[in-house]
Amino acid sequence: MAKMSIEKKTKLIYSAELIIIAIVLLVVGLLELLKVIPLSERFQTIFKYITLVGAAWMIADFVWMMASKKRRAKNSLLDKVMLLPLAGFIIGFDIAGFVYPRSYEYYQIGVPLIFFYLACAYIFQGIYHYYVPIPMILEAIEEEKAAKEEKEKQENQPSEEVKEDPQDVKEEEKGE
Repeated sequence: MAKMSIEKKTKLIYSAELIIIAIVLLVVGLLELLKVIPLSERFQTIFKYITLVGAAWMIADFVWMMASKKRRAKNSLLDKVMLLPLAGFIIGFDIAGFVYPRSYEYYQIGVPLIFFYLACAYIFQGIYHYYVPIPMILEAIEEEKAAKEEKEKQENQPSEEVKEDPQDVKEEEKGE
């Protein structure tokens, strides 16, 4: 069996992770849409607060990335831009939910839409980042290569000092 390179292995793990998250989001969205998972009043209230904070974070993260050259060098701009429409939708969805009492169907359709959008985004990112890895992954690959080369270098060099075991020295002294 052929040994897989570090680059391919790292890209494959990251992409598979994104696609697995997308599949989970897709399943949860379908279960909510089909009323297998009921959306109680408590869930609706908690969902509004959590998603409002999450949407604010998506926007703040994008602004932070645009303002920081260091952060921009490590992340994918495409990933951040892809979530901005979702952040706008969530803010409007939550504000409408806070202002006017909404029916169960409002949440039964709106909540799965959020999960479906995220699932589509993660599936796209999983495929895209297999071919175009994010800079942070490339840095991790380079660090792993450097560590592997250093380890091989140390293993191939003969040790200059042969350290004796103190037990062996004592046994030799007894034998004399």
